[in-house]
Amino acid sequence: MPAQHKPSEPAPRETGRARRPTVQEQLIDLIAELDLDSGDALPAEPELMRMLGVSRNSVREALKGLQAFGIVDVRHGYGTYVGSVQLRSMAPGLLFHTRLAVRRHNPRVLRDIVEVRALLESGLIRQSALALGAQDIDRLQEELDALAADGDAGRAGHDRRFHELLYEPLGNALVLQLIALFWDVYRQLESEVGKPATDHDHVVRQHGQVLAALRARDPDLAAATIAEHFADVTARIDRWGAQLRDTPAR
Repeated sequence: MPAQHKPSEPAPRETGRARRPTVQEQLIDLIAELDLDSGDALPAEPELMRMLGVSRNSVREALKGLQAFGIVDVRHGYGTYVGSVQLRSMAPGLLFHTRLAVRRHNPRVLRDIVEVRALLESGLIRQSALALGAQDIDRLQEELDALAADGDAGRAGHDRRFHELLYEPLGNALVLQLIALFWDVYRQLESEVGKPATDHDHVVRQHGQVLAALRARDPDLAAATIAEHFADVTARIDRWGAQLRDTPAR
């Protein structure tokens, strides 16, 4: 009787070695382990090389990448410091892709930016209606007066500052950075698209209605007025889109 052969067991699957963290990841871990805060200095390059066991070029390339994300701040001649939380590093990429869409006559990209801001502010304005004090309301009134007095030429600056003042008292720095990010990208693109002009007096009235709702400490009314304001902006974008559709292709 022939010997029976035991079926061979399947070869164990190779799980592979654990991925080695990149130098950037190691630097981030090191910052956390050293308990460094925004503005604190990182160890000098030779010390980083020793602690991480990597070359000078590896350290420099990693720091350059982290600087692009705002994680570190490389000050030539002074050293490298932990960066502050900044979303400005997102602006170039966002501006690039939205500009490409605008050049292809796609108004949807501007509408998307406005919709994100509208969602953000419509929720926050309810908090502002209850949180803003008398001095905060006075500052908003001063900015509204300046908006009315300086006319169309000064509208962008006063309009932006008015919206900042709506949410500064809430103490949420991330919110202010998000609003600034979308504001900057939108304004840079607005001049390129040639969309319909805005009636300045109408803009002043809308901001006045927002302020009146805040004075009344009425969260629902405040949310309704800010929603109407952004609905007006998206309507202007839609009118621009309609103009593009009606323009014969060259």
